[in-house]
Amino acid sequence: MAYDPLGLGDGTELFTAPLMVVTMLPSGPDGLEAAQVIADAVDYLADPAAGWYRACAEVYGPRPTRESGMAPLAGHRPDMLLVQVSARRRWTTETLHGFLQDAAVAILAALVERYPDITERHVAVQALQVESAQQILSVDPEPTARTDQGHPSLRNNHLHRGDGAGDAPTADEAPYPFRVVDAHDRGWFAVGPALYLCAGAEQRCVEPTSLEKLEAERGPVRPVVPASDRDLDRLRAAFTDAGPKAVASLLVALYVLARKHAEAEYERSGHKRSGQLYAGGEDHWETVAMRSLVWGLGVDLADKPRRLDEAMIDTVRAVVDGWVAPSSDVYVEVANNITEAFQAAAKDAGGWQGLADKHFQLGDRFAHSENSVEAAHAWLMGQHGADG
Repeated sequence: MAYDPLGLGDGTELFTAPLMVVTMLPSGPDGLEAAQVIADAVDYLADPAAGWYRACAEVYGPRPTRESGMAPLAGHRPDMLLVQVSARRRWTTETLHGFLQDAAVAILAALVERYPDITERHVAVQALQVESAQQILSVDPEPTARTDQGHPSLRNNHLHRGDGAGDAPTADEAPYPFRVVDAHDRGWFAVGPALYLCAGAEQRCVEPTSLEKLEAERGPVRPVVPASDRDLDRLRAAFTDAGPKAVASLLVALYVLARKHAEAEYERSGHKRSGQLYAGGEDHWETVAMRSLVWGLGVDLADKPRRLDEAMIDTVRAVVDGWVAPSSDVYVEVANNITEAFQAAAKDAGGWQGLADKHFQLGDRFAHSENSVEAAHAWLMGQHGADG
């Protein structure tokens, strides 16, 4: 047991943090139980250094989502849940970060135990900015589940629902971007109010960093924003016009950009690698798949002009280079926005077959490797197989 596990001592304060859980859940009633599984999982949280302490949660959802950041899983669908997890503690940057980590560990463990087909790559827990949580609550005002045995001292843990009631947000609660990219093309995501962690932080030996410090040491910092409708329409039209040459041309266009960025980075720092195309979602499986395909098939396809549409390549290069340009005030995440435009084009073109040549169809004797074809299809179409 931790010292003061209920947080009733002097200097403690009740605090609620919104978390977003994205996972694969079975379709039907079985998957709906996830809300209660999560709510009950945070009743007791374990601080590895100090011992257990009490917390509670309200859970909203699950709701279907396309932004899963995860490879498809047979018999499951991607869902998201908003979790308002609360505890009483003496809050500092360190205890807040620990609280978020303790809650995430409890939620991950409970979901994997309840749904054994889910592995860690099928569950993601991330801190959510207050403004985004309020938007979700305005649509879904009543929780699906609450911690059954939540301690009475942890009641009244509701977030404002954006209805004009309640006090105005303080400076610490002011909206801040969930993801940012620094001047060195490294991506960061929020783990607390204006507190950020980068992808692969453990391997990079990086601690949570304030937005102010990021700006001072690695700025200018750009918020990650959605692509404009105009850019998505340009890409969709280019994919549609390219027809069966679209997939190969896309990989070559991104390879040309990736090589250009790597060469520019070599001139700047002496390191011939760049995260410019990947920084907005380095930890997403779509980005990992894109990066592997670009530096694999993209390299080989660049020498096969008969399979390419030069007009489409020019359009992709112009749009995507604008998304990630260091001179821009914002950064547009590449992999998921390309997927959105590609799927829109696929509807116009009759599916995968309308945008991918025979070498990207499973079963063709001269096709690329099965793994490469499946990876390209999963990234661009959001599903396994090549039957689009």
